[in-house]
Amino acid sequence: MKFQVRKSKILRNLFIAIGLLAVGNLITVYFLNNALVNVLELSKVPRLLVKLLNVNLEANLPTYFSALVLLGDAILLAFIAYGSKAIGERFWHWIGLSAIFVFISLDEMIQIHEQLRAPMEALFNTSGLLYFAWFIPYIAIMLVVGIAYFKFMMSLPKQILKLFILAGVVFVFGAVGMEMLGGMHAEINGEDTLTYALMYSFEEFLEMSGAAIFFYALISYIEMKFKTATFVFGSNDA
Repeated sequence: MKFQVRKSKILRNLFIAIGLLAVGNLITVYFLNNALVNVLELSKVPRLLVKLLNVNLEANLPTYFSALVLLGDAILLAFIAYGSKAIGERFWHWIGLSAIFVFISLDEMIQIHEQLRAPMEALFNTSGLLYFAWFIPYIAIMLVVGIAYFKFMMSLPKQILKLFILAGVVFVFGAVGMEMLGGMHAEINGEDTLTYALMYSFEEFLEMSGAAIFFYALISYIEMKFKTATFVFGSNDA
């Protein structure tokens, strides 16, 4: 049996899903910021839509989508590690990246980083761009990983490296950059404003887009590196 993967179609479908989730989220933002919000709170349909589609809430469709795409990234990285080992090339860097993306996927699901917010804010007495201080240890870890992986990244084909950088910039600008701007706004104006809702919406969809671009980049690398790869299902018995 032969499976053909069209990476452009996968990327297109991922962004169609992201676009649909974006529209659904904006509808919930409208509900939450409408002048009739008190009336809408009595209605089951708006409450259900907010619970299912608002990107600022946990355990809903955007959360599951993001976590699954990130987990898909981790699986592709593990496949690259296995393939690299099979042809005698270095593979530990790929395993490390796979483990990192498993953690990021898990973090997306259960919001591990939110548990760091209170202790980091208390420890550093943060304000302004550092108001949401959970990302301080994440930035430190990111810098260490970046230094450790610099030589490895420079060894990648230029086309793949560009895609990796694009995915990383989009994802990090959403996860950290927009979080910093949103924190500064929230400190001054609170978290119940339309501006803040639009900021956290943009943040989450940048993260989704970065994860989707990285998925495309990994498929491109597999296509380039393992042109003759085949999948064999069965036992080892002759």
